[in-house]
Amino acid sequence: MTTEPPTSPWPSPHQPPASQPPPPFLVPPPPAPRRKLGTGAIIGIVIGAVVLGCCGLTGVAALVGDDDPASTSAKKVAPTAAAAPVVPSLLPTTAAAPTTAAPTVSIAPTTPAAPPKPTTVVMPNLVGMNAAIAQDKLEKLGLTDIQFGSQDENDTVVLLAANWTVTKQSHKKGTRVALDELVVLTCTKQR
Repeated sequence: MTTEPPTSPWPSPHQPPASQPPPPFLVPPPPAPRRKLGTGAIIGIVIGAVVLGCCGLTGVAALVGDDDPASTSAKKVAPTAAAAPVVPSLLPTTAAAPTTAAPTVSIAPTTPAAPPKPTTVVMPNLVGMNAAIAQDKLEKLGLTDIQFGSQDENDTVVLLAANWTVTKQSHKKGTRVALDELVVLTCTKQR
């Protein structure tokens, strides 16, 4: 038997093996080159920032507002003077002094005042009339609080006025009744 020293995977005892390249799926891709912004993109960003800045300043001014009562009443005096809409421009402009339009005052032709509405009406005779027709007549006179009652023992609730006939009224014929006063019509069911 011969005794041979064990074989080493390295050619010499102090030299590591030559490194092998890693597999391609483990290699990270090279970084993408950075693109520079074009002139059009830079101009668009600047214009957007200016418009946003103007709108932001307008919003802040609206929130802070002017609490001066004199300026508030001046705003109410001229409701017909409308401000022209502001359209942003892409071209630089020079600032001009704001102009205000003089308020226009229009005088409406005077019409004679309508006669005052009456507060009372004369009660008509409704006995013997169909309850629905009697109700319509009272509403046309301007009465607003009309109720029906039943004098029948079996039918105690007036549901459909067209099926009932007026037998009594709470106010006599010819008396003055206020428009908001309660009027009760006692009825019987038609057979």
